[in-house]
Amino acid sequence: MNRRKAIGGILALTGIGIATYTGFNLFYVKSRKGQLHDYKNLVSALVDVIIPATETPGAKQANVQDFVINYMESCSSVKEYNNFFDGLIDLQETCISTYGSNFEKCTLQQQVAIVKDLDSTYEGSGLFSKIRNKISGRPFYTILKALTVEGYCTSELGATQHLVYEPIPARYKAITTIQPNQKAWATK
Repeated sequence: MNRRKAIGGILALTGIGIATYTGFNLFYVKSRKGQLHDYKNLVSALVDVIIPATETPGAKQANVQDFVINYMESCSSVKEYNNFFDGLIDLQETCISTYGSNFEKCTLQQQVAIVKDLDSTYEGSGLFSKIRNKISGRPFYTILKALTVEGYCTSELGATQHLVYEPIPARYKAITTIQPNQKAWATK
């Protein structure tokens, strides 16, 4: 067989495979876009467990659920959107099979137990987790936790009531001592 024909055939098959895979992913995500708004109550309950209300308002009061949904719908990659959406569905299925009800209807202790289980499952900063994240995107809980913290710290309630907000900071101090129970600084 001619070597050029063999290499051309391999390249053609590879190109067809990549095009098919990419087309399937684009179709699959387009058909799912916009469906996260149906899970707003679930996302709201999850962010409330991650950052609950104490003396300061929690993530639910800061409308972090809207931030998470808008980010996933507008800014996330295909892999991360699929991981997040599938993670929400898996979480609901786990709650129904374990406790017999949706996550939103579970008791606070049950919700905390489920979130702790998710946190212990997705922990990892080693080489293998970095490779897995590069190939298949960040896992569901890692995305949720990062967006919850980011959304809370950049919300008006989080920045003004949980963090110390200084709209015009005075001087830059590279090394500063923090007093006990002192709040973090909100502006960069």
